[in-house]
Amino acid sequence: MATATGTATNYLDLLSKLRTFLTTDATLVGLGQNWAELHTVSTPYTDSNGDTVEYETYLQAPGLSGTEAIFLNIQAYKNVVQDRYNFRMVGAIGYNSSSTFVNQPGQSPYVYSCLWNQSTPYWFIANGQRVIVIAKISTVYESFHLGKFLPYGSPGQYPYPVAVGGTSRIFSKRFSDATDDHRAFFSPCSLQVYQVDGTWQEFINQTLTGGSIAPRHVWPFSYEGSGTFLTWLAADQDGGYPLLPCILNMSLPSPNLLGELDGVYFVPGYSQSSESVITISSVNYEVFQNVFRTGAADYMAVKMA
Repeated sequence: MATATGTATNYLDLLSKLRTFLTTDATLVGLGQNWAELHTVSTPYTDSNGDTVEYETYLQAPGLSGTEAIFLNIQAYKNVVQDRYNFRMVGAIGYNSSSTFVNQPGQSPYVYSCLWNQSTPYWFIANGQRVIVIAKISTVYESFHLGKFLPYGSPGQYPYPVAVGGTSRIFSKRFSDATDDHRAFFSPCSLQVYQVDGTWQEFINQTLTGGSIAPRHVWPFSYEGSGTFLTWLAADQDGGYPLLPCILNMSLPSPNLLGELDGVYFVPGYSQSSESVITISSVNYEVFQNVFRTGAADYMAVKMA
């Protein structure tokens, strides 16, 4: 596991620092888990939405063994008139040098992270199979997850357990948006998960029309408008906090528990705040909120070592 914290000058510098971290960090290199950058596009162009794409990076993670191939791509784009500076992200099952960002092999639907063009404190947490990024934008915490989760099955049973999640499924969202379509990857409005049948399925923690629960979601996080689910859970009697694994739970197309997000946990929000640190058996876990939310069931703890 490797971590880095610091401050980027803007959203493009954040991407530059992330690329450098994933490919050259000494801890990742020492473990044989540093990522490869297969290709970049640095010439700006206008996309089909009228936004300006400023940079693209095509990344390959080596897995914990150092011999795997996990394909994850990031595109940085802006709309100056609307004051939007975002990342568009996808997972894929391969890389084709003759294809553009929108047409890589077996790629996922897009997910987005809503950033800005100003100074940005950040946290990077990575190993050979996944990276988690948290960026503080004004008073909200944007976050995204790219890479493998921990499947409830062997590599032969689930060879490519990849999850790609940001804070929106909509390209035009801005970091200031305070709707249910702006949620962190750990209690998502869009977490794209690759299935054993070769499809991508969307996991969401939004309450659907009519009050029903989405058929694919991340347990034990609550749903928008769902009341007091887990809000009663408080700190332990010794002052510590219980950490619960984030489990990918689905009822359609068939009931299944796919696995857990790697190093990500639900933590009670009782007397909690973002950037606080919980230490358990000499291991530090840093706490972050669900974008703008600070309720009792709106925090994750990320393992930092």
